Amino acid sequence: MTSSLTHSATDAFACPLLKTGHAGCVARFDRARYQLVLTHEENEDTLDLGFSGSRVLERLLHVPGEVVSREELMTYAWEGRVVGQGSLNQQIYTLRQALFDSGNQIIQTLPRRGYLFNPQYLRARETKPAEANAVPAEFPAPSSPVAASPARPGRRFGSWQTAALAGTGMLILLGLATLGFRLASSSVPSFMQTVDVGALEVLYVEKSQHLLDSLVKETRPLVDTMANMSAEPARLIVNMSPGFYEIRCLQGDGRVNWLKVHKSRVQTIPSDHLQECLQ
Repeated sequence: MTSSLTHSATDAFACPLLKTGHAGCVARFDRARYQLVLTHEENEDTLDLGFSGSRVLERLLHVPGEVVSREELMTYAWEGRVVGQGSLNQQIYTLRQALFDSGNQIIQTLPRRGYLFNPQYLRARETKPAEANAVPAEFPAPSSPVAASPARPGRRFGSWQTAALAGTGMLILLGLATLGFRLASSSVPSFMQTVDVGALEVLYVEKSQHLLDSLVKETRPLVDTMANMSAEPARLIVNMSPGFYEIRCLQGDGRVNWLKVHKSRVQTIPSDHLQECLQ
């Protein structure tokens, strides 16, 4: 059954609780902060999904058990922007990592149709007596944007240097990426390190020298793998967000491909996802 824009029961939760593929671990989806908060016994871990990843999950949760087409997910998560199919593939992969969905049972793929969220992995929130008669908060309608979409670039640029100078017309990610390279080449003090790995020029960015050293060490096997895949010169920016490693692959025509890897899965990411980031 193909999904519609009609609200379902999950709209009653502003921060729905989700079961995960890890026994005893529950995820609370905070769409306002674009985060998943994982609770296991007394431990809590916050994962940053980013705007597009949060929108993909939000759209699936509007109609649990129903198929949402790839086209609809891309329109909802990247409203007003043109992105490739690989962007959605990477976001679905990231969500499955975050939910420990190694068997693809929580977010299920329907070949040639789209994806659905398995309603068996929704967990009802315990209602306190004082809240029993409260009016539940709702998700916004899928057609209503949660946040303003980044502006589309007005034209394609011939080189990375030209794209960096035209930051006002580029996507937010591109602006952040080019900013990182400009800072790296300036005299502004920062916790950054540039490393040449094969044909790749890799810029590592962190908040402290200790975190920077850890980032370089922990992601080096992943960067080495990407370097072996890339015969052409390319630039990468690698940094850490809550629970994930983020990799931005800067293209010569001004595009940025973006990849998030859960910190526990850095050794097992499929090669096709790495290749999509480089292309």
